Amino acid sequence: MGAVRCLRARRKYEEGVAAGRAGRWEEARAALTDSLGLFTAEGMTHHVPVVLEPLVTACMFAGRLDEALRHAQALRDFADGSDDPMDRGTWLGKYGEVLSQIGRYPESAEVLRQAERALAGTADREARELRWSCLSDLGSVLAYAGWFGDAETVQRQAYLLGEELGSRTRMALSASQLVLAVSGVGHPERALEWAETAVDCLDPGEDSAVVAEVQGNRALALSAAGHHDEAEEAMRRALDAAGDVPLLRSQALQVRMETTRRAGRLDESASIVDELLARLPEDQFRPRAMALNHRAVIRLQQGRPAEAVADLEAGLRLKEQVSDQRGLATGHLNLAHAHLRAGDPAAARRHTEQAEPLWEALRRAGADESGAVGLFEQHSVAVYQIKQEIALAEGDPAGALAAAEQGRSGPLSARVRTARPGRESVPGDPPGPDRIRRLAARTGATVLLYATHFDLADAGFPAVVPGALHLWAVLPDGRIRHHTAPDFDPSVSGGPEPRDAAEAVRLLERQAGDERVRAEWARVLLEPVADLLPRGSGARLVVVPQRSLWSVPFGALPLPGGEPLIERCSVTLVPSLHALEMLTVEDAWAAGPPGGAPEDVLVVGGVEDGVAPAPLDGSPQPLPVVARHTAEAVAALHGAKPMTGRVTVPAVLARLGTADLLHFSCHGLVDTRLRLDQPPGALALTPVHDTGAAASPEEQGQLTTPLITATPTRARLAVLACCATGQGLITMDGVLGPVRAFLAAGVPTVVGTLWEVPEGPTHEVMVRFHTELRAGGDPAEALRRAVLQARRDWELPEIWAAFTLVGSPGPARSVPAQSS
Repeated sequence: MGAVRCLRARRKYEEGVAAGRAGRWEEARAALTDSLGLFTAEGMTHHVPVVLEPLVTACMFAGRLDEALRHAQALRDFADGSDDPMDRGTWLGKYGEVLSQIGRYPESAEVLRQAERALAGTADREARELRWSCLSDLGSVLAYAGWFGDAETVQRQAYLLGEELGSRTRMALSASQLVLAVSGVGHPERALEWAETAVDCLDPGEDSAVVAEVQGNRALALSAAGHHDEAEEAMRRALDAAGDVPLLRSQALQVRMETTRRAGRLDESASIVDELLARLPEDQFRPRAMALNHRAVIRLQQGRPAEAVADLEAGLRLKEQVSDQRGLATGHLNLAHAHLRAGDPAAARRHTEQAEPLWEALRRAGADESGAVGLFEQHSVAVYQIKQEIALAEGDPAGALAAAEQGRSGPLSARVRTARPGRESVPGDPPGPDRIRRLAARTGATVLLYATHFDLADAGFPAVVPGALHLWAVLPDGRIRHHTAPDFDPSVSGGPEPRDAAEAVRLLERQAGDERVRAEWARVLLEPVADLLPRGSGARLVVVPQRSLWSVPFGALPLPGGEPLIERCSVTLVPSLHALEMLTVEDAWAAGPPGGAPEDVLVVGGVEDGVAPAPLDGSPQPLPVVARHTAEAVAALHGAKPMTGRVTVPAVLARLGTADLLHFSCHGLVDTRLRLDQPPGALALTPVHDTGAAASPEEQGQLTTPLITATPTRARLAVLACCATGQGLITMDGVLGPVRAFLAAGVPTVVGTLWEVPEGPTHEVMVRFHTELRAGGDPAEALRRAVLQARRDWELPEIWAAFTLVGSPGPARSVPAQSS
């Protein structure tokens, strides 16, 4: 009898596997369940994990997540007792996949990391294919959990591994998951690029599950970018590929309810939610919670906050069943939004207080700079916007200002605080109203702080569609004023209307010479506070932008009467008031202009043999020699000798930590990622020797942002007279690029450019700036005078408006602060 049962068990196993390959998941589940029972009854435990692996997959695709979890837990137990890397990686990977499906993201991420580590040292193809699966699943989990920086790093590793394996299917899946990761840090263009890459990797006759995922994520990317008709077509393809497979159908419907809502088809989106809830079993807590959360968003948009509260409370109870920490954090914040819309700020505050520690715990999970910034991106949008709205609803604009400042004091502030001795005397928490008043008085500056509010978080992900723009003015005498800025009028562009504020800013960058566009942004950003703007000799304005406003050339915006802002006062940008507080805690400029002795000055320019990594394969592309005469002229002003010709990274690093003044006139690469897990940006110097794509950044002559950040410096000023060094990856924590890197290294004041400026005007501006700086010792005022001279010589704003100063504006002014 035992032999017969064993033969039957093997036959049932083979039937189940064949049914799974054909997509008949319920049939596969039934046959494999029978096989498992027979092998177990015979005591043939060595066959059990072999059956459990496809059984877990069948249960997941059949929509039976409770069974999948039970069987996956048994696989984990087998993995714990195995010394075989393949078995351990396979079984742990399957368990991690199920944990992801039910929303236990932190636990899933840890299990998948264990699986990937078990396979890392095994080089045969089967092990590498399995390692790809672990990396891809891990990247997906990190994105769902909101750890977008880490998700991008891991998913890129999976993409490259798929490329090494020659598997277009694996490349397509990794590229598709990268859509979610890069969308999470607010880059719709890059998300669309990855979405199209994923589609390009699909072969005719591709597996329907792969097509459903790729087209679904492409639909999300198109929808987020405002391409609703194209998103609809991608969504149709995803639904066709999903067919009636329960798991695929549910996932496709979740994407569809989002794309229809973004397109404004609220009734249709609500009906999709109802269909999804009817299809989902009662024990699928996480998908049901996401659907309820989505319906609540629709009801809020329809002006039905009481019904939204009911859905959100039901969703919160479901998330508690699976310990979905990110879902709980988002659920509490959505309830805060709903209660605020319903006119109950006290209830909104209670839910915000419950959400904040949950988000704080998630934010601390960032493994590197990229992950930390990505987590802060989500944390700041999710928590501090609602705190601002609650304070404003309670008539407390100063409290709203403090919440807005909390929402921008992130990883960069922590780096700035530890970059130089003495800054630790500044409290580690962001400043409240009283400290902000004292800061404005000490710097003698009027402060303008902007905060963009975004659409309500939905389905666990904060939306990136900008809403109202709030601004606060803080005067040196302590007065604080709050305004809601008027909407930008897109008709002034004279071309296709921008879909959102971010695109409007990019339009401004492209059309800096368009007087109507500049005037419209002046109406939005300056007109509400025009009567409060400083005027006169040495008058200072400190601007705290947010996200895309970093691209605005504030100095070129016209005031009533037509004069640009730079005619009236100097303009300094800072990523946060907390950072400014630390950058100015010790008056670095009290000792006079920087570069008092020739050995204190480092000037780099006229670099020979510089290269830029090609976007696709990283191969070095030659760059022309630029700005030798600028470097020589600037060095001569300070009595120093410039570094020109062959200038290597080690040679510059040897001087970077000792100079008081740094000046670079070379090629800047602001969108270059030489390592996938590092922030973008580099200054192009001379390679150490002839190198290829496999060489390190230092060998390729790239002074990268991580290298700059990791090199402590005593410099008080860094001047980056290179193309677009003020740009980079725009986040809630400022702009990840060269300017930020020097701030993080300890430099209190950095000069950069918002776009590429011709070499001749750049030379004149830089020589004039250094001349004014040596005469007056006030960097913000020196740059203002240099720019005004350039405006007289070249009227076009495209020439003179790009130069920007970030950090400390200059010597303390000691204006007495008032208490109100």
